[in-house]
Amino acid sequence: MDYFNDLEFVCCGRTAASSSAYTRHYFDGYYGLQFINRGRILLQVDDSETLMAQAPVCFFTCPGAAFSYSTPQGESRDHCFVCFKGDRTLRYTAGGLLPAGPEARFFQVSDPEKLLSLWKQLQKNLRQSGKISHAEAVLLLEKMLLTTAANAMSGKGKTDKLADLASRIADAPGREWDFKKEAADCGISLIHFRRLFLQATGMPLWHYVLDCRIRYAAQLLSSSDKLVKEIASDCGFNSVFHFSREFKKIMKKSPENFRKSI
Repeated sequence: MDYFNDLEFVCCGRTAASSSAYTRHYFDGYYGLQFINRGRILLQVDDSETLMAQAPVCFFTCPGAAFSYSTPQGESRDHCFVCFKGDRTLRYTAGGLLPAGPEARFFQVSDPEKLLSLWKQLQKNLRQSGKISHAEAVLLLEKMLLTTAANAMSGKGKTDKLADLASRIADAPGREWDFKKEAADCGISLIHFRRLFLQATGMPLWHYVLDCRIRYAAQLLSSSDKLVKEIASDCGFNSVFHFSREFKKIMKKSPENFRKSI
């Protein structure tokens, strides 16, 4: 379980009817995922233009900038947040799960109930003690980040369909995906489809699928007694060898050693 020690949770909470304002707040050495489930939110980073968005939206806070955010006067918001730090955040930024630097930007959330459910599960795990609870909390955070990345776009039409696809992949990574059909449903070529997906999520299409599959496999290894070959099949791999090779590339341990470390 030491594998998950490179991430530390700083805080996790919810204000269901908040009108709090934060002016030039610095997040000293840690990141935050801020989820606005209801209401409107104003956001300014350093001296940038103030943006306003209607829930459901997310935004990220991070070291290196002053964040100011509040609710318009006379209104309130339902605000969930989780803050975290550690070496693992470097992998998150490299993989596109976290912004590489501070930015004033909102991420539309297409399925707020799903994100809220993940947040509630994460908070429940953080209230418990022990390595397993911490490991499951890390995996839940990563699923939240993947879900947010899947919604990292605004607008209608093709972008909405891409956001929905990314969310469906995160929910069922082991499925056999037909991206030619998905591209045709969007009315665009497969090459353009891949390009738009990369812009939307920060990950190439099959890299995103593989990342979702491996993290789902890690969850199964830590929470079930299934054989490795069964987990490989559940996660969409045709062979245990291929599964083990890809798992080790991302998780830095073989599936067997990963399970032993729990």
